[in-house]
Amino acid sequence: MTAKPMTRLVRQAFPYRNKLATTGDRIEGAVLALGVAVSLLAVPVAGATGSETYAKDRTRVAVEQVSRHRVDAVLVEDAPPTIGSTERGGVVESTPVLARWRLRDGSAREGVVQAHYDAKAGAKVPIWIDDTGGAALPPMTNEGATINGIILAFLLWGAVTGTMALLYVATTFAHKRIRLRRWAGEWRRIAPDWTGR
Repeated sequence: MTAKPMTRLVRQAFPYRNKLATTGDRIEGAVLALGVAVSLLAVPVAGATGSETYAKDRTRVAVEQVSRHRVDAVLVEDAPPTIGSTERGGVVESTPVLARWRLRDGSAREGVVQAHYDAKAGAKVPIWIDDTGGAALPPMTNEGATINGIILAFLLWGAVTGTMALLYVATTFAHKRIRLRRWAGEWRRIAPDWTGR
């Protein structure tokens, strides 16, 4: 921010020295100052929340990296043919298909996995399984934990800041409506003296 907008912002937040400032101007200033203060205080709170989420996800990473394993599943049936496309025009990439895979102890497990359209029975599809041998999502990574923490921190801070901005806009709007109504009332009162009607 340049000096002029910053000076204007400070004057708007603290209009008490201005003799022409109304009660509404002072309320607007108080809401603006409160909004800036709350937004600044939300930074460490959002950071702490993001950090806590990261710490929880790191625990999840440690568990999932050990408990999930990658295996090849063999399709038991043909995947359906490609029939649709996404709204963006690209081909839909995968569909649920029945498959079979082997566990570490040599036993077989059967279940539904995601495979490309047009894949034929007997094709191999890499999947992740958990300790029970069931198909699972890929394990969370350290990068995923970091991204989750950062996104949550920004979302929390953005929500607080957005709420304070909306409060300030609503206050300004209400003050403007009240001021216009008062001006209209004053004009109705003095218009006969000015216009002779």
